[in-house]
Amino acid sequence: MAHNTVPSAPDLLYADLLQRFQCAVLEYVDDTHFRIIGQPPAWLFHLYPDARRSRQLSVDARTPVLQNFLADAADAWRADDDRIARSGFWTEEATSEEPQHFEAMALRQGPSRLLLIQRSTATYDQHAILLQRAREQVLLQHEHDRGHQRTQRDLSTKLVDMERSRDDVAVILQQLGLATLLIDQEGRVRFLSASAARLLETAPSSVHPGLLWETLLPLTKTDRQALQSTLKQPASQRERVRCHLQTSTGRHLWLEIELQDDPRDARTKIIFLHDMTDVHHLRRLLELKAHFHDLVGKSRGMTQIYEQIQDLSRVDSSVLIEGETGTGKELVARAIHQASARRTGPFIAANCAGLTDSLLGSQLFGHKKGAFTGAIDDQQGLFEAAQGGVLFLDEIGDIPHHVQTSLLRVLQEREVTRLGETKPRKVNVRVLTATHHNLSQDVAKGTFRADLLYRIRVARIHLPPLRERKEDIPLLVTSFLTEGRASMGKVIHRASPAAMAALMEYHWPGNVRELKSMIECGMIHCKGDTLEGTDLPPELRQGPDVSQSESVLPVDERSRFVAALGQAHGNRTKAARLLGMSRATFYRRLNELDLPTS
Repeated sequence: MAHNTVPSAPDLLYADLLQRFQCAVLEYVDDTHFRIIGQPPAWLFHLYPDARRSRQLSVDARTPVLQNFLADAADAWRADDDRIARSGFWTEEATSEEPQHFEAMALRQGPSRLLLIQRSTATYDQHAILLQRAREQVLLQHEHDRGHQRTQRDLSTKLVDMERSRDDVAVILQQLGLATLLIDQEGRVRFLSASAARLLETAPSSVHPGLLWETLLPLTKTDRQALQSTLKQPASQRERVRCHLQTSTGRHLWLEIELQDDPRDARTKIIFLHDMTDVHHLRRLLELKAHFHDLVGKSRGMTQIYEQIQDLSRVDSSVLIEGETGTGKELVARAIHQASARRTGPFIAANCAGLTDSLLGSQLFGHKKGAFTGAIDDQQGLFEAAQGGVLFLDEIGDIPHHVQTSLLRVLQEREVTRLGETKPRKVNVRVLTATHHNLSQDVAKGTFRADLLYRIRVARIHLPPLRERKEDIPLLVTSFLTEGRASMGKVIHRASPAAMAALMEYHWPGNVRELKSMIECGMIHCKGDTLEGTDLPPELRQGPDVSQSESVLPVDERSRFVAALGQAHGNRTKAARLLGMSRATFYRRLNELDLPTS
């Protein structure tokens, strides 16, 4: 069910950042094909006019520099660390416009491989002017040195030339706008550029003799130790150090620190500070699109669930959450509560299937002392306990018929009567319910009241099973590994390709709950930092369910498409062949059925 929603604050900030930095974000699909994320700048469609309609493009000979850069991008995407590859500037000539200058960055965000293209004409022109000035200064200095070589210079003249050379280098560094500092072999700061002073929000005059770089850069202990270790390494083995610091004004910076030897004296080090704060925020915004409260997933089905939750959080109606066991129905209920105006009130969850017929009425509505054997005190029920908040009734289809009648009255009258009492008590509670039953069929069989169904199903959310959103499995695995590292104390960062393939092929009858249990089981047996296929339970190592893969496709069209995708392990071409149709028709029907196309 489609909804017209107002864009969320993260989405607006994400779009504004992209526009402000004239940046297009592309997600790698395969080979040279990319999918456009968000609303790109207009210049992208000048480079690739055919992308305006399809929202996809293929990097080809129209942008040869970008085409060649894909090889470096692939290396960055395959790397285990958070490497960022840069293309450097290139120029695209246009017949009707001035030449435009671009720069590309390749980075990986979870399972997504991203290509960021930024139009940087102003920055390019500024660098070109500054580099030309630097070149002219070097030429003038060279001519000056040649003239002085023909004359005899005394010691004082040499000292003057050395001072001038040092000043010229400082001027060049200042004019280029590079955030740099020089430190000697004792770690004392000998030079701080104006750009570095602005970045660190400190005055250049505060750099006094004896100031250590550890004082100037207020890094965390872990980042400081990483930088100290890099300083001791040979130049050929040094890599950029990613770190985070907070300035004196409270501003948070995410930096990449690059270390180079001073060509005049290798004992002196030049530190380049690369500000990656904007990139960090962009990556955080991309992560937000895959998470909503405690729910994880960025498939089409899950993003629609997020939109429905946002819509339902603005009203106070009853909601029925439908879905198979283990799909996360209680997480959806909690997300609705946390996003609503009742977030400061209690959230009370009760599993109706776990209570006996004799206790369910007392648990829900409360009882008076002496109302039945064992009632030794007055006791409020769950409705009263949830006053001002939310009562979540899981497995609503399992409550007995006589309790359904009492529950209907509570929903209609907004009041409860404790067992053994006659005076009703007003309650202000929002009721959210969930079930894995088909309640319409239960109504037809007479096991569930029709009027109660209509009362609890004012709005509904249907959670897709995990087998219909397998593209979310890598995200879920990463989330569960993070939880496991905190609870078990094991340093397991990733799943191996073989383990991930087994997870993707499995049919998941227990859905997300079963996936979490299997990841926890695998972490218990894992001996290294990577979860291997041999660590997983035996049902995963035995491969996909043969009986299921050879079954006849269902009659319902949506189910037929889902089953075909499952049999083809997500391969759209094979799934189209199984259904006996062309790829174009297959993709068109996927869109019409609201199924993911990639």
